[in-house]
Amino acid sequence: MSRAAPPSRLFIAALLLAGSAVVLAPATASAADTTVTVNLAQRGKVPTRAGAGFLYGLNQDGSGPADSVLQPLRPMLFRGGGARIAGHGWLGDGYRAGSGYQVRVDSAISQARRVTAAPYNATYHLLVSDVWGADTEQPANTVYPCDNGDCTNWRSFITRLVTDVRASGVRVRYDIWNEPDGTGFWPRGVNSAQYYQMWNTAVTEIRRLDPGAVIVGPSYSGYNHTWLNDWVARTKADGTLPNVLNWHFGNDPAADAADAQAILSARGVAPMPLTIDEYLFSQQQHPGYLAWYLDRLAVSDVSAAAHAIWSDCCVAGTLDSVLWNGQPTGQWWVYRAYAQMTGNVVATTNGNGMAVAATIDPAAGRAVALLGNQNGQTGTTTVVFNGVTNFVVDGRVRVTVQRIPDQSPLSGPVVVSSADVTVTGGTISVPVAVQSGTDAYTVTLGAPLDGGGGGGGPLIIDANSPDFQYGANWGLTTGVPDMYAGTANWSYVGGATATLRFTGTQVALHAVRDMDQGRMTVSVDGGASQTIDNYAPARNASGVVWTSQVLPNGPHTVTIVNTGQRSPASTGTNIALDRADVTQAAVLTVDGNVRGTGLNQFNYSADWGLATGIPDMYAGTANWSYTAGSTATFAFAGTQIALHAVRDIDQQMIAISIDGGAESIVDNYAPSRNASGVVWTSPTLANGNHTLRVRVTGTKNPASSGWNVAIDSVDVR
Repeated sequence: MSRAAPPSRLFIAALLLAGSAVVLAPATASAADTTVTVNLAQRGKVPTRAGAGFLYGLNQDGSGPADSVLQPLRPMLFRGGGARIAGHGWLGDGYRAGSGYQVRVDSAISQARRVTAAPYNATYHLLVSDVWGADTEQPANTVYPCDNGDCTNWRSFITRLVTDVRASGVRVRYDIWNEPDGTGFWPRGVNSAQYYQMWNTAVTEIRRLDPGAVIVGPSYSGYNHTWLNDWVARTKADGTLPNVLNWHFGNDPAADAADAQAILSARGVAPMPLTIDEYLFSQQQHPGYLAWYLDRLAVSDVSAAAHAIWSDCCVAGTLDSVLWNGQPTGQWWVYRAYAQMTGNVVATTNGNGMAVAATIDPAAGRAVALLGNQNGQTGTTTVVFNGVTNFVVDGRVRVTVQRIPDQSPLSGPVVVSSADVTVTGGTISVPVAVQSGTDAYTVTLGAPLDGGGGGGGPLIIDANSPDFQYGANWGLTTGVPDMYAGTANWSYVGGATATLRFTGTQVALHAVRDMDQGRMTVSVDGGASQTIDNYAPARNASGVVWTSQVLPNGPHTVTIVNTGQRSPASTGTNIALDRADVTQAAVLTVDGNVRGTGLNQFNYSADWGLATGIPDMYAGTANWSYTAGSTATFAFAGTQIALHAVRDIDQQMIAISIDGGAESIVDNYAPSRNASGVVWTSPTLANGNHTLRVRVTGTKNPASSGWNVAIDSVDVR
């Protein structure tokens, strides 16, 4: 875990719960065109979802976050041990098992119990040093394991911990000491004689008590060839090699993993699983870099990796800030897309700072490419797909491009385009205009991913996505081959209610029709209910059973109720929801530096400046003012508009109005920077011409250090 100053500053001083480091913000990247390739004919391993892991992602008892936002990510790894929970662990109890120790053990076991069971079946790395009390809050007079050569108390701690874990019946992997190269956790020296005493004592005792235990280490704060080489040699000689080789961060996971395996080979050690239990520094935690890192993990030997935490340690239940007030962020949607990359990994080539990983899954009806950049790269990236034979109809294949912006919260990716493209010689080329260096993109052939915005085809929402909410008496079945995303949300109890919230103009509901299905009612926005009979003499698992009327563009709620009734021919009263197809008005995104007096142009008064080359803003531009009374207007045609602007520690308040109506005051102060998030969204408007007006108020939040206003872009529907 790390804490960092706002990324708007040149230097980011990071105090890692995983160690101390000073990190430079990424250099601004100029727009440059590049090409990456995807060869759908060259198929390899089944995707491992190695990057779908979280350090301190759960709340204290493991019950949060909700399944609705956790299951869609298909997580593989969790790591925890009760860090920062009051009581300070074994250390705080006077180097014995008291209430401080117990609360941390209970937290870790509760978390592990949830995520190691179905439907997650994930791995849990228990941070032994957290339970002991080494979470950077140790007092100066702390007696560390094996001080003065005495390991007696440390051995007693290990004995008690392993005994308690085994008694719980929950299987964990023992990550013995977090970052033993930093003074915040282990001030006795990296690879020191005392460190090896501590390590060997722990490994010997764990294996004595539980011969089948899996041990993880050394968990250095960063990949270091020299440290790891020396460590492998020493632990091999001592007979205390772990079962899993682990480190944190690093430059490129694929390169680091190759080097680690080379070290093992050179030392005569058989290959072993590799994990990275913390990745992404503060300034890297945005969709663009996350997608790049996941792409590199896809071609590495790393079996699992955990997203690092920087602002809400350690039991906030936010998936390491991947959730914002319980809602998905841009990073969440990258993980969601990553989870939908099923089937087989295919061969790819990268270019000019852009990375791509891709999969093909004929059973799911699609191939998926995930694009991310390392250096804030913009410009046009052309994705060349070779070996295109699947999903082709009459010589054409449906291609959908989605943009995942760096926003918190984010209701879904934006569909940039969705169209049928002619396949020539098994090849198509898809240009992707990367406007902001913090954006990620997906390109799908065939069925598009669920989640997204308007334009070029329906938004497909799996019934197991966060947009669907379920009351009591609903169940979830996974691995259903004839249903979208392989999931079915079902109920056979009369009165069981589900709701779907969406924004758009029409929705079609897909559900199972079969000989054991019952009747349900469907209503929109609290209106009259319509009864739908899902009985059929033969199964159709994903057909459309109901379509709404055309609705005003805007937010709507569909309510679905199991009536508990059935057709006389039916053998049951089950209802099984598959997905929804939402028709949305196309989204037009306009950069704040598109200037003029016509439609879809910004018109600025005096005292506005322009900054360019800003990697975390749309098209790299910011139009800014700190002068009270300065205005910006934007003329558009549509039914709704959303304003993107900078929120940061130095921003003031703005007043926003539509068509000369009442102003809404928006405070752009925030304790940490969000350069391109939505700060205000209009109500649904009558379809026609409108004018947005932004006024600099000259007032600010008392916590703000400045008077700036910086406009990024607008989204028009």
